Amino acid sequence: MDVAVIEHLYDELLKNLADLNQVKQVVHHAFKREFEILESYDSDSLSEIVSREAFIFDNPFTGIPEKYGFRSASVEDLKRLTYWHKNSQYCWLLMSAFEKFEEFLKASYREVNGRAGRNLNPILVHFSENYPGIKAAERSNAFGVNLRVAVHLVEKMRHAIAHNQGTIENPEKFVAKVINDSGIGDNRGDHEAFVSQFIYASKVFIVEVPANNNLSFPLFHDQYRILVSYLISYAYLVRNEAS
Repeated sequence: MDVAVIEHLYDELLKNLADLNQVKQVVHHAFKREFEILESYDSDSLSEIVSREAFIFDNPFTGIPEKYGFRSASVEDLKRLTYWHKNSQYCWLLMSAFEKFEEFLKASYREVNGRAGRNLNPILVHFSENYPGIKAAERSNAFGVNLRVAVHLVEKMRHAIAHNQGTIENPEKFVAKVINDSGIGDNRGDHEAFVSQFIYASKVFIVEVPANNNLSFPLFHDQYRILVSYLISYAYLVRNEAS
């Protein structure tokens, strides 16, 4: 095993995640400006129709542009659509973040085990069962969550984003699958509460959420940053223990 290889893989992962986080900041500030415009409308006009759009496609058989749809929207509609659009942008970035993490994990597994690993769970089990420091830190850490459950959560989020635009048709089954696939049997209620906080309206939900009710100095939980922190923390354990 070449320790320098794993060190390089870890540094490359951090670089890739930092690049994605920079894009996330661009997204955040762009939507902040959009929300400021929407918030400038008087509260009495929230239901007023302010947008009417006709959607056109180019008919290849007639050569004539034709209307295929029409939509109107109130200020309230635009707020809702903008909110979920921001969430969608974060989701695509999280999907990319997990894929970079998975590349690191598979490459590290190949380096320490001498053969390629294809599936996430056997790789996590290998690191957990063969490196006591990883197994201990999975369960006991400053986050107060099981890191193996957290990794499986992001993996299942990635799948929902890639294959169903972030929609989770059955949240209860989703939560159960995350926990069952992680193989963690204790404190199930805590794990269910942990996973469920990232689901809202049957969708992957990772935009910033209020952390207090102090309107003069509002604080927010950055859901995206928290999820990426779980991935970085697990990669950190692998880098340290496997090296």
